[in-house]
Amino acid sequence: MQPQIRALQKAHPLPLHQPLGGKSVLTGGLDALEFIGKKTMNVLAESDPGFKRTKTLMERTVSLSQMLREAKEKEKQRLAQQLTMERTAHYGMLFDEYQGLSHLEALEILSNESESKVQSFLASLDGEKLELLKNDLISIKDIFAAKEVENEENQEEQGLEEKGEEFARMLTELLFELHVAATPDKLNKAMKRAHDWVEEDQTMVSVDVAKGSEEETKKEEKEEKSQDPQEDKKEEKRTKTIEEVYMLSIESLAEVTARCIEQLHKVAELILHGQEEEKPAQDQAKVLIKLTTAMCNEVASLSKKFTNSLTTVGSKKKAEVLNPMISSVLLEGCNSTTYIQDAFQLLLPVLQVSHIQTSCLKAQP
Repeated sequence: MQPQIRALQKAHPLPLHQPLGGKSVLTGGLDALEFIGKKTMNVLAESDPGFKRTKTLMERTVSLSQMLREAKEKEKQRLAQQLTMERTAHYGMLFDEYQGLSHLEALEILSNESESKVQSFLASLDGEKLELLKNDLISIKDIFAAKEVENEENQEEQGLEEKGEEFARMLTELLFELHVAATPDKLNKAMKRAHDWVEEDQTMVSVDVAKGSEEETKKEEKEEKSQDPQEDKKEEKRTKTIEEVYMLSIESLAEVTARCIEQLHKVAELILHGQEEEKPAQDQAKVLIKLTTAMCNEVASLSKKFTNSLTTVGSKKKAEVLNPMISSVLLEGCNSTTYIQDAFQLLLPVLQVSHIQTSCLKAQP
């Protein structure tokens, strides 16, 4: 068991439901929790034909961290057989280095605990109170389901260009709109680093291309320059190799995605425990959709910039060398947006619990 999970279990002593490879680990109140869960599933399913789809989505989502951890462990075993100390362009390992996996696991636990609380509270109600609350929870779920359908229908529209400063401003405004005391400093810095290196590299490449065309027309000058080894070294340092660009591309995608997951995890904790001001859960869900969409668009935009940089730097490379790198960056860019979207879906039970807590406070005399 990971240290982060042990720490969270101490902080949240409620029954924990953590799916692992299709099996469930339950601590405390097994029979009671099973009874409550079945009753709640039946109650929701009676008036919500789309509930089965949501349940399937949650089962797919909560196993994401386990899938990523297994992929990372396989790569570690493979690298252990090689005598090299160089960093590897393996997305899963880099994602874990930036604590993305730890935050994803913690978010899964928080989501599962919240789901258990929702089920327990629903099982304690009946009659009109149950119907009213059930309708509220389904209305929140419908907002999340609409986002999932939008993702499936608008895959082609991802990757809209946003300037780094504009993206940072948008994130800050959306977090403020959520009424949570969260700042996107780490995410903004990761985004800035990614944009900076790729823009700097593109500038250097364009300068070198211009100089190259001049040198082709002036062979005598080129021969004079080649006689100066110090000048040659300066030229070599000006542009990155295709391998360096590929490594930076995968590392940047892993870091930015990890920071997005971390941001969503912190938002979930603050919604449950540290809101500056109560905001209706339905409204928060709509703001979270905007936040997640902005993150996905920015990651898709970065992925496109990275492939353009690879194409430019590797213009003289053979297709069998360049194409796999481009395909890998595009794949990891697509995976990154999927991880962010799945993390967003984990926030559904969190918002439902927040709504229940708010409703209980309002009901108190």
